[in-house]
Amino acid sequence: MAQIRGNGILVLAEGVLYFKMWAPAKELSIPFTSITGVETPKFFLGKSKMRPLLKVNFKNKDGNDDAAWLLANMPHWQPAIEKIAAQNNK
Repeated sequence: MAQIRGNGILVLAEGVLYFKMWAPAKELSIPFTSITGVETPKFFLGKSKMRPLLKVNFKNKDGNDDAAWLLANMPHWQPAIEKIAAQNNK
């Protein structure tokens, strides 16, 4: 269980939830068809910002995985991702 922390950009792109971290340069692309759930916990991998995080559970080639972000406009993200994931998992 590793946790990479850093600033970046999170985008709802065509068919994927895409995150690009600025430093160190890392990318994560989660196909909507692999998303299994969305949560808003205050803790992730034993650390907290004491505010809700956007946590996305998904399946990758190695099994189940998850990622979490602290977002300024949190109330908009969870329903948007859940809606798109549901449409893609029909």
